[in-house]
Amino acid sequence: MLTAPSPGLRRGVHPRRRTAMGRDKVADVVVPPGEKRLTSEAQFEVEPVPPEPVNAFMSPTQELLNAVTMLPTACMSLHMLLFDSASYGDAVLAAAILMHFPFSFVYHTHCAMRHGSVHPVENNVFLKLDLAFIHISGSFIALATSGSVLWFSATFVFNLFSVYRTMLWRNTVLERRVCRFLCAVCYIAPIITVSATLFMLAMFAFITMALPFVLNQQLKGWGHSLSHLLLVPYVVVLFAAT
Repeated sequence: MLTAPSPGLRRGVHPRRRTAMGRDKVADVVVPPGEKRLTSEAQFEVEPVPPEPVNAFMSPTQELLNAVTMLPTACMSLHMLLFDSASYGDAVLAAAILMHFPFSFVYHTHCAMRHGSVHPVENNVFLKLDLAFIHISGSFIALATSGSVLWFSATFVFNLFSVYRTMLWRNTVLERRVCRFLCAVCYIAPIITVSATLFMLAMFAFITMALPFVLNQQLKGWGHSLSHLLLVPYVVVLFAAT
């Protein structure tokens, strides 16, 4: 039984070819001058969203001041090494302070220069190095105040563990602060064997220096620089005890 040919075959056009011609006709749509034709792929492209600026607590001026206020204790230590007849304990203490100084200075300068584009705390490698060298220099300060290699070794093990936790960023803010407090206690405690008065003065100077740092938010971001300035009387007491 004969059937009527399909419309495509009647006109002498194969169906597949007709479909292809249909796609060609769609692709050959005239686009007005000045307008860009969007392909099906381009219609689904999403413009990249620029990252939001970091909401840093301290201003660039405050961060720069944080860096500058690290200079007085560094200058004191350098003067002790170059111009004073430093004892063994004085030399080790001065070297320990200078060991930490560049990492703190670079961290705060970096926060000032890249303000709003880098987070001052989270995943900041310069902060990790700053905190790490607080612990490393703290071990050498313990050597300066105690004069004991055994005590230095014990504090170094503790500080090395703190550095490990900090570099992997597995510790909390509270843990980091507690570990820094214990680091300070490790090098202040031996002073009691030298003088009870100097030991009390060192503890008082440390607490006085640490309070503005802890209360930095209440002090509108100026507590950090203030704590750096209060390092000066603290370091004076430490030099007197070594």
